Amino acid sequence: MRRRVALAITAAIALQVCCLTMRAQAQTSSIPCDAFAKNSDGTWTVLTTTYIEGPNVKVQQDSILQTGRSVLGYDIAAMIAKACPNAMVAPPPGAAPSAGPSAATPAQQAPSLLARYADANGNIDIRQLTCGHLDDASAEESQLLFAWYSGWYNGLAKGHGINLALVRYNIRSVIDYCKANRDKRLSDVMQLMLK
Repeated sequence: MRRRVALAITAAIALQVCCLTMRAQAQTSSIPCDAFAKNSDGTWTVLTTTYIEGPNVKVQQDSILQTGRSVLGYDIAAMIAKACPNAMVAPPPGAAPSAGPSAATPAQQAPSLLARYADANGNIDIRQLTCGHLDDASAEESQLLFAWYSGWYNGLAKGHGINLALVRYNIRSVIDYCKANRDKRLSDVMQLMLK
Protein backbone atom coordinates (compact mmCIF):
# COMPACT_ATOMS: atom_id res chain seq x y z
CA MET A 1 0.00 0.00 0.00
CA ARG A 2 2.78 2.45 0.92
CA ARG A 3 4.59 1.56 -2.25
CA ARG A 4 1.52 2.44 -4.36
CA VAL A 5 1.11 5.79 -2.55
CA ALA A 6 4.81 6.56 -3.06
CA LEU A 7 4.54 5.69 -6.77
CA ALA A 8 1.41 7.86 -7.12
CA ILE A 9 3.15 10.83 -5.45
CA THR A 10 6.25 10.36 -7.63
CA ALA A 11 4.10 10.21 -10.77
CA ALA A 12 2.21 13.36 -9.73
CA ILE A 13 5.48 15.26 -9.12
CA ALA A 14 6.91 14.10 -12.46
CA LEU A 15 3.73 15.19 -14.24
CA GLN A 16 3.86 18.64 -12.59
CA VAL A 17 7.52 19.14 -13.53
CA CYS A 18 6.79 18.05 -17.09
CA CYS A 19 3.83 20.46 -17.40
CA LEU A 20 5.78 23.39 -15.92
CA THR A 21 8.67 22.75 -18.32
CA MET A 22 6.30 22.58 -21.29
CA ARG A 23 4.57 25.80 -20.16
CA ALA A 24 7.90 27.66 -19.91
CA GLN A 25 8.94 26.41 -23.36
CA ALA A 26 5.59 27.42 -24.85
CA GLN A 27 5.89 30.92 -23.41
CA THR A 28 9.30 31.56 -24.91
CA SER A 29 8.75 29.72 -28.20
CA SER A 30 5.64 31.75 -29.09
CA ILE A 31 7.52 35.06 -29.08
CA PRO A 32 8.19 36.44 -32.59
CA CYS A 33 11.73 37.79 -32.20
CA ASP A 34 11.51 39.96 -35.32
CA ALA A 35 8.84 42.07 -33.56
CA PHE A 36 11.38 43.37 -31.00
CA ALA A 37 14.70 45.23 -31.01
CA LYS A 38 17.07 45.23 -28.07
CA ASN A 39 18.18 48.68 -26.92
CA SER A 40 21.66 49.47 -25.61
CA ASP A 41 20.31 49.98 -22.07
CA GLY A 42 18.80 46.47 -21.94
CA THR A 43 15.21 47.54 -22.65
CA TRP A 44 13.26 46.27 -25.66
CA THR A 45 11.45 48.35 -28.30
CA VAL A 46 8.31 46.81 -29.78
CA LEU A 47 8.62 47.18 -33.56
CA THR A 48 5.12 45.94 -34.41
CA THR A 49 2.03 45.41 -32.25
CA THR A 50 2.32 41.81 -31.08
CA TYR A 51 0.27 39.31 -29.09
CA ILE A 52 2.33 37.09 -26.76
CA GLU A 53 0.47 33.84 -26.12
CA GLY A 54 2.06 32.61 -22.86
CA PRO A 55 0.96 35.49 -20.63
CA ASN A 56 -1.83 36.54 -23.04
CA VAL A 57 -0.47 40.07 -23.40
CA LYS A 58 -0.69 42.43 -26.37
CA VAL A 59 2.24 44.85 -26.63
CA GLN A 60 1.83 47.96 -28.76
CA GLN A 61 4.23 49.20 -31.41
CA ASP A 62 6.82 51.71 -30.09
CA SER A 63 6.38 50.53 -26.48
CA ILE A 64 9.54 50.21 -24.41
CA LEU A 65 9.69 47.09 -22.23
CA GLN A 66 11.94 47.03 -19.16
CA THR A 67 13.29 43.97 -17.38
CA GLY A 68 11.90 43.62 -13.89
CA ARG A 69 8.49 45.11 -14.69
CA SER A 70 5.69 42.63 -14.19
CA VAL A 71 2.62 42.46 -16.42
CA LEU A 72 -0.01 39.98 -15.23
CA GLY A 73 2.74 38.33 -13.17
CA TYR A 74 5.15 37.95 -16.11
CA ASP A 75 8.38 39.81 -16.82
CA ILE A 76 7.78 40.29 -20.55
CA ALA A 77 11.21 41.81 -21.25
CA ALA A 78 12.96 38.87 -19.55
CA MET A 79 10.83 36.43 -21.58
CA ILE A 80 11.84 38.19 -24.80
CA ALA A 81 15.51 38.20 -23.79
CA LYS A 82 15.37 34.45 -23.11
CA ALA A 83 13.51 33.64 -26.33
CA CYS A 84 15.49 36.01 -28.56
CA PRO A 85 19.17 35.97 -27.56
CA ASN A 86 20.22 36.95 -31.10
CA ALA A 87 17.62 39.70 -31.56
CA MET A 88 18.26 42.75 -33.68
CA VAL A 89 19.93 45.58 -31.75
CA ALA A 90 18.31 48.99 -32.14
CA PRO A 91 20.56 51.93 -33.06
CA PRO A 92 21.38 54.34 -30.25
CA PRO A 93 19.01 57.30 -29.87
CA GLY A 94 19.82 60.11 -32.28
CA ALA A 95 21.74 57.88 -34.69
CA ALA A 96 21.48 59.01 -38.30
CA PRO A 97 19.51 56.70 -40.58
CA SER A 98 21.45 54.88 -43.27
CA ALA A 99 22.01 56.75 -46.50
CA GLY A 100 20.39 55.64 -49.70
CA PRO A 101 17.03 55.58 -51.40
CA SER A 102 15.70 52.58 -49.47
CA ALA A 103 13.23 53.16 -46.68
CA ALA A 104 14.47 52.82 -43.13
CA THR A 105 13.80 49.51 -41.42
CA PRO A 106 11.63 49.58 -38.29
CA ALA A 107 14.73 49.26 -36.07
CA GLN A 108 16.26 52.34 -37.71
CA GLN A 109 13.22 54.54 -37.12
CA ALA A 110 13.27 56.64 -33.98
CA PRO A 111 10.72 55.41 -31.45
CA SER A 112 7.68 57.53 -30.79
CA LEU A 113 8.28 60.23 -28.18
CA LEU A 114 4.86 59.79 -26.59
CA ALA A 115 5.44 56.01 -26.38
CA ARG A 116 7.90 56.69 -23.55
CA TYR A 117 4.86 57.38 -21.38
CA ALA A 118 3.05 54.15 -22.29
CA ASP A 119 2.64 51.15 -20.01
CA ALA A 120 3.73 47.65 -21.02
CA ASN A 121 0.57 47.19 -23.07
CA GLY A 122 1.23 50.41 -24.98
CA ASN A 123 -1.52 52.44 -23.35
CA ILE A 124 -0.86 56.08 -22.50
CA ASP A 125 -2.76 57.65 -19.60
CA ILE A 126 -3.73 60.91 -21.26
CA ARG A 127 -4.37 62.53 -17.87
CA GLN A 128 -0.63 62.36 -17.13
CA LEU A 129 0.48 64.29 -20.23
CA THR A 130 1.29 67.99 -20.08
CA CYS A 131 1.44 70.63 -22.78
CA GLY A 132 5.22 70.16 -22.67
CA HIS A 133 4.82 66.53 -23.72
CA LEU A 134 2.69 67.63 -26.67
CA ASP A 135 5.14 70.38 -27.60
CA ASP A 136 8.01 67.83 -27.61
CA ALA A 137 6.07 65.27 -29.70
CA SER A 138 6.35 64.97 -33.45
CA ALA A 139 3.71 66.56 -35.67
CA GLU A 140 2.46 63.07 -36.59
CA GLU A 141 2.01 62.11 -32.93
CA SER A 142 0.28 65.39 -32.16
CA GLN A 143 -2.16 64.90 -35.03
CA LEU A 144 -2.89 61.34 -33.91
CA LEU A 145 -3.50 62.48 -30.34
CA PHE A 146 -5.80 65.29 -31.51
CA ALA A 147 -7.73 62.91 -33.77
CA TRP A 148 -8.29 60.61 -30.80
CA TYR A 149 -9.36 63.50 -28.55
CA SER A 150 -11.68 64.94 -31.17
CA GLY A 151 -13.33 61.56 -31.68
CA TRP A 152 -13.63 61.02 -27.96
CA TYR A 153 -15.34 64.38 -27.40
CA ASN A 154 -17.55 63.85 -30.45
CA GLY A 155 -18.58 60.48 -29.03
CA LEU A 156 -19.41 62.02 -25.66
CA ALA A 157 -21.60 64.57 -27.38
CA LYS A 158 -23.21 61.78 -29.44
CA GLY A 159 -22.13 63.65 -32.55
CA HIS A 160 -22.27 62.06 -35.97
CA GLY A 161 -20.44 64.65 -38.04
CA ILE A 162 -17.18 66.55 -38.19
CA ASN A 163 -16.49 70.18 -38.97
CA LEU A 164 -12.96 69.97 -40.36
CA ALA A 165 -12.34 73.71 -40.32
CA LEU A 166 -13.37 73.95 -36.66
CA VAL A 167 -11.23 70.93 -35.69
CA ARG A 168 -8.19 72.43 -37.46
CA TYR A 169 -8.77 75.76 -35.70
CA ASN A 170 -9.08 74.06 -32.30
CA ILE A 171 -5.92 72.00 -32.88
CA ARG A 172 -3.95 75.11 -33.83
CA SER A 173 -5.30 76.91 -30.74
CA VAL A 174 -4.25 74.08 -28.42
CA ILE A 175 -0.77 73.87 -29.99
CA ASP A 176 -0.25 77.63 -29.66
CA TYR A 177 -1.49 77.62 -26.06
CA CYS A 178 0.71 74.65 -25.15
CA LYS A 179 3.85 76.28 -26.52
CA ALA A 180 3.39 79.10 -24.00
CA ASN A 181 2.08 76.94 -21.11
CA ARG A 182 4.19 73.77 -21.02
CA ASP A 183 3.32 72.93 -17.41
CA LYS A 184 -0.48 72.80 -17.93
CA ARG A 185 -2.12 69.38 -17.95
CA LEU A 186 -3.06 68.54 -21.54
CA SER A 187 -6.42 66.96 -20.67
CA ASP A 188 -7.49 70.17 -18.90
CA VAL A 189 -6.46 72.31 -21.87
CA MET A 190 -8.20 70.01 -24.35
CA GLN A 191 -11.38 69.98 -22.25
CA LEU A 192 -11.53 73.77 -22.30
CA MET A 193 -10.61 74.28 -25.96
CA LEU A 194 -12.26 71.38 -27.76
CA LYS A 195 -15.77 71.67 -26.30
